[in-house]
Amino acid sequence: MVAACLALQAHAEGQLAVGGQGGGDAGYLVGASVVSANGHIGSGVTRYDIKPLWAFQLGPFRVSRSRANSLLRAGREQLETGVSTEFDLFSDWRLGASLRLDNGRSFDGDPEFQGLPDVRTTLRGRVSTGRSFGERWNWSVSLDHDLLDRGGGARLNTGVNYRYPVSRRTNLDFSVGGGWGDARYLRTLYGISPEAAQATGREPYRLGSGWENLRLGAHFETALSTHWVVFGGLDVSRVLGSTARSPLVGRLVTHGLGVGVAYRSK
Repeated sequence: MVAACLALQAHAEGQLAVGGQGGGDAGYLVGASVVSANGHIGSGVTRYDIKPLWAFQLGPFRVSRSRANSLLRAGREQLETGVSTEFDLFSDWRLGASLRLDNGRSFDGDPEFQGLPDVRTTLRGRVSTGRSFGERWNWSVSLDHDLLDRGGGARLNTGVNYRYPVSRRTNLDFSVGGGWGDARYLRTLYGISPEAAQATGREPYRLGSGWENLRLGAHFETALSTHWVVFGGLDVSRVLGSTARSPLVGRLVTHGLGVGVAYRSK
């Protein structure tokens, strides 16, 4: 119950995670990053933000925001975002379950699409699994669903990550992944219903299920000392198929570029 209450205070770009494996991992982390990013939907204007991140242990549970969980804990584990827990299946496999708050979308600040209906905030439940292949490679797949039945539908994400240890203190991560959505999810995010089309004078646009995007990422993290960590990276996304043909898409290719610093207690 406490974990669920904490989750409802988190934003979509700053998810909360609570996961198992306490003990030696106990400690906290606080930091911030400067981010330049744009999105596929709408005018695609590049925005600049300062985003806080934090993580701490509550006994056997981990609570974290954004990518803070990976900076707090040594190793390659890709932890769940949202309120989550993890279970070791075998030595190389991992199973996770989580809750995640999705903030939805509004066109109020975009004159080109103003008047189209908002996508409501909802709570998504997610299950995931992954496997390590040797010291540097790992694969993961996750499935999440709109638990409040607010048009969010279901999504599937999968990807492969390669970690290159530059030194004992510095790691580089390179990833490639893709996302698939069911018809309800894609219609809510990329479609225009007949009612919305009539109200705004636009043509309706209806999608079926299919692949949403292809994603590439390159990130680094460097431990300056026992307590201080510098991190950053670049993410690129390209919408595919019927999502790319949506009249709501302002950019086929988007980016997210950021750099930050964090302090960890242990």
